Amino acid sequence: IAMQQQIEIGKSIIKRLFEYNETNHLDDKTEFFPVLKIIILGTNDTCKTSEERNEVEKQMKEYAKQRYTALWISQAEDDEEEFDEGNEKREALKNFNKIYKNVCLITTHSSEWEIAAA
Repeated sequence: IAMQQQIEIGKSIIKRLFEYNETNHLDDKTEFFPVLKIIILGTNDTCKTSEERNEVEKQMKEYAKQRYTALWISQAEDDEEEFDEGNEKREALKNFNKIYKNVCLITTHSSEWEIAAA
């Protein structure tokens, strides 16, 4: 399938993950981000070139960041007396980047996933 179709399929799955998370409140470090990373890397596995893999990961990660930031800001508006949207956006992006980077996914030769949150 074409790269743009791969991205759209991945985004659709990520959207469903966010919808599930809104009602089931997954833990970011041990549940949400490992699944998010599996979706992105699993989609990358279907790419033919490293350039395609980089572009797919970039676009899907950016989409997930936008969704994560919007959810973070929405929750902060409800929870905080002194709401500062700019500060909340920075905190959301910082948290997203930190957790996404530190979630370790190790593949075995049999293509099974072992998940460990750092």
